[in-house]
Amino acid sequence: MAKSDDLNTDWQRSAGDFNCVVCQRKRLPASEFSKKQVEKALESLRSIADQDIRTGPEIQQVTHLSGVCKRCTEERERQQQAAAAERRSTAEEGETEAPAQPGERVEVTFSARPFGVTPATKGSGYVVLKTSEGKPAMKAGVRPGWRLVQLNGEELNGELGEIQSRLKAAELPVQMTFETLGNQDFCTSCQEILPGSSFSRKMRTKPPEKRRCSSCVEAEAEVEVREETAGYPDAKEGGGGKLSELRQLCAETAKEAEQVTGLKAVKGAGRGGRGRGRR
Repeated sequence: MAKSDDLNTDWQRSAGDFNCVVCQRKRLPASEFSKKQVEKALESLRSIADQDIRTGPEIQQVTHLSGVCKRCTEERERQQQAAAAERRSTAEEGETEAPAQPGERVEVTFSARPFGVTPATKGSGYVVLKTSEGKPAMKAGVRPGWRLVQLNGEELNGELGEIQSRLKAAELPVQMTFETLGNQDFCTSCQEILPGSSFSRKMRTKPPEKRRCSSCVEAEAEVEVREETAGYPDAKEGGGGKLSELRQLCAETAKEAEQVTGLKAVKGAGRGGRGRGRR
């Protein structure tokens, strides 16, 4: 780990307490790391099993924090995106898209409410988004992506709100007819019925209620990276959360070092040199 030669209470320029475990750069300020990485580093301080608890004027205490810097995180994301694009290209070259085939119709009779079906809010008609554990729909084998096409033998062509009203008004027992997916699949994220090639092979082995298309998976990964690499806002006195905790940690480290060395920390000294202070 890097060691703190420059005592600094400015968290954005505090050199020596941070290093990157990927590129091995040392003496980095906290601003070189994402908020998520700094929070992990702070949390790790509380879980060190073999802490050095020795004290005395000859003992110099140094805080060690490590993580993956923003530059390495962004490079890793670029590599992952390039690998994903290559896999998609290979899959498209090796596979011929099969024409969509309509699913079969399945009749289910419910004799008790609630049915345990949650409809998708996107698209038209009544498409099953999920079924509730232990409820009649799950017990009957109803799956996400199935479209409700008949109610008590009558065709349903209206919008979701209209169909829901008819379901509430229907007397028990209620007979529903669903159209299954055929050779297609349903993405629970974008709530669309898509060709099987829109899903990775690994994703299609998951339960229907957990399947997401490749586009949604990649979009979510990009959002996570943006959040992870987002910089901190400017530090303010009295701020809350992990940011104020980091400021307090820097202040405590400077105070302890001053007691041992007799040198007062120079605020904002940065990485340009050692603060001389006053004895």
